[in-house]
Amino acid sequence: MKILRFVLIIVCMFSAHSVSADCNLLTKSNYAKTDGNKAIVIYGANWGRQWRCARFDNAQLQRLVFSRIDPVTGNLARDSIVLQASVELLAENVSRPKAIIVNPGRYALTGFDIRAAKSARDAGHIKGNSKELFTDGKPSGGTFEVSAGEIVYIGDFGLDCAEQPIPWRFYIQKEDFSRFVADFKSRYPFLADRDILYRLFETSTFGQ
Repeated sequence: MKILRFVLIIVCMFSAHSVSADCNLLTKSNYAKTDGNKAIVIYGANWGRQWRCARFDNAQLQRLVFSRIDPVTGNLARDSIVLQASVELLAENVSRPKAIIVNPGRYALTGFDIRAAKSARDAGHIKGNSKELFTDGKPSGGTFEVSAGEIVYIGDFGLDCAEQPIPWRFYIQKEDFSRFVADFKSRYPFLADRDILYRLFETSTFGQ
């Protein structure tokens, strides 16, 4: 698969227990502060408009939320990672790999927001929440897992337009992954001696 590319303006947004991924971007200084207690997640996302998406004139992925699962209770913990475009209308229909520093653990998809328009005057939102995506302690939307000290590629996120707009996890083919890793390490030379793991966001609902 071709890697999607996008441009994103960074805006940090905090709530009581969730944080925008762009507040945790991987940098050399941020990485030095982790002391091996954090994990690094590499992902891509296409926030641009998809034209002629299912029965809509256009649709646009605007937000994804991943919540950590408490390893003891199996319930959702109170911390979440929020991925979103800062300026939706200007988002390009392309994506770039990004790397963020996160707390280790298992994360479930617990929310998404898709803007869908039948015309310029007829637009609405298709949303998913934790009540629909995490029922009876089961993450029906999918999960990814990272341990302390790991660097993991979990896939690229965009839209599937076959029947109705839904989030979809795309991915780099394994035969292309070594080239991807080489490019990643050229941009983050302080990780040149680290292993990059290929461990996709696991789902049977929003990907194959």
